[in-house]
Amino acid sequence: MREFMRLLFNKRFRNTFFMFVGFFMQFWWLGKTKKFLHKQTSAKRYKAVYKSQAAKFAKTAVEMGGLIIKLGQFVSSRVDILPKEYTDILAQLQDSVAPVPAHLAVSRIEAELSGTVLNLFTSFTQEPVAAASLGQVHRAVLKNGEDVAVKVMRPGIEEIVALDLATLKVLTTLAGRFTKVGRFVDLKDVYQEFDEVITEELDYQKEAKNLEDFQASFHEFPGVTTPKVYWELTTSKVLVMEFIEGVKINEIPRLEETSINKKKLASILYLSYLKQLLEDGVFHADPHPGNLLVKQDGTLCFIDFGMVGTISNQMKESMVKLAMSIYLKDAGGMVEAFNELGFLRKNADKGVLAKNVRVILSVFSDGSFNFDKINNESFLEELREFLYEQPFQIPSRMTFLGKAIMTVFSICNGLDKDFDIVANTKPYVEDIMDSTRANPAKDTVIDQVKNTLFQVIPTTRKLFTLVEQFEAGEIRIQPSKSFEKQILNHQAGQTRKIVLAVLGTGVLIAGSQINMQNETAGLIMMVGGGLFTLLQVSKRPSPRRRRAHPRPPFIGGEN
Repeated sequence: MREFMRLLFNKRFRNTFFMFVGFFMQFWWLGKTKKFLHKQTSAKRYKAVYKSQAAKFAKTAVEMGGLIIKLGQFVSSRVDILPKEYTDILAQLQDSVAPVPAHLAVSRIEAELSGTVLNLFTSFTQEPVAAASLGQVHRAVLKNGEDVAVKVMRPGIEEIVALDLATLKVLTTLAGRFTKVGRFVDLKDVYQEFDEVITEELDYQKEAKNLEDFQASFHEFPGVTTPKVYWELTTSKVLVMEFIEGVKINEIPRLEETSINKKKLASILYLSYLKQLLEDGVFHADPHPGNLLVKQDGTLCFIDFGMVGTISNQMKESMVKLAMSIYLKDAGGMVEAFNELGFLRKNADKGVLAKNVRVILSVFSDGSFNFDKINNESFLEELREFLYEQPFQIPSRMTFLGKAIMTVFSICNGLDKDFDIVANTKPYVEDIMDSTRANPAKDTVIDQVKNTLFQVIPTTRKLFTLVEQFEAGEIRIQPSKSFEKQILNHQAGQTRKIVLAVLGTGVLIAGSQINMQNETAGLIMMVGGGLFTLLQVSKRPSPRRRRAHPRPPFIGGEN
């Protein structure tokens, strides 16, 4: 209470706090009066309130800047917390605000780097090339003639962020105690995730380390690059890196003016995220077009590594379980996998949910991958109602993963209207297969798939055990060469199917996050991901020769 009273004396806190209190009071009044209204009339009033509140929040966020804009962007992907009318408006919030005066930015740079900009740089552009809620970027030239981007933290932003976080903590505590939201969403966990992400964004040395880790991982990956970091000119509040001349990846008209192949560019982006998710376990969590620049030679450059996400081994294993349950049409297994991934709310009735999932799966009882089924309006309506009524939520630790996947798919489809996920995925999965056989000790998602299969399909477990004994020389009875080759080929085929099933599951999860923002796209991604999984794992494996390491195509011109 003492902390709350102290905060009340701050105008910024009062503006934010009472805005949300006003929102809560509107909902309280609607709840009291809806019993006197017709159901349709009540629904219309709620939608009108959602839209007006979202518009007011967006306007306030732009005016106040700071963490409020970040909060709006963050919750815009939490379709389990906010209705569609809210998320549609908040999704339009851009992390762009008026820059601070140049002399303030220069003062901070000089204080951090212990020198004047005249001594540090040959030239320094006073007008920033970009300004965001936490920092802004100026262009400069080093003494050796290299063009650099100087990213500087907005003076005083640390105090604003601390105040906004304290405000958010008060609001989430009140919401958890006095609203229904706290019954099905762990608001404390949501706040904790937001706090962690923002805290990392306030440390530019951490961002520089993320950038260099990405550089090291993609050192031999053609078509992808990142800016060079100048560590001698980098602190926690100032980051100096190579200035990248490029076109935003979604500026289609400008790309079409060049000889850059947009389809190959989409493939580069997609393959780069497969690598991040399946190999590295660390991914660029904010791939909006402003952070993806295309250079003149067609190279894709990732910038701004303030936000990165991680994929835990447990998450990978749970995704594999979900993929296998879809393959086996095991509704109970799907529900358990969703629960492990954190998609089910507290006290969810798993038995009832499993029955409903079984109904959805029955539509695809023949195992065929037919878009006519997806486009069937009655089926879409049933699926939409199913998603609204069931106890689903978006796990807080998967918010950035889903948002990143959603953004990448959107960009790929913008570059290539006929973007083929299967065709782009196949060579990468085959490469993982080949590298795993060449280096059995390599820890990849294949190993996790195999371990999961041990628990799911006993016959597959026996198959893997037999193959491993063959390879280790532990079986004294020498089988025929043709039989041993058949076993190994079958192992490769089964493993390839399961890895593709994992990818299909990723599409399904991404679709669940955008369903309320874009129902058609969300439903197609979810059902398409599931059907893609069924299609791949039901194929009969065939022997294939070893492939060379697939390289993303050069995108300097049309082939």
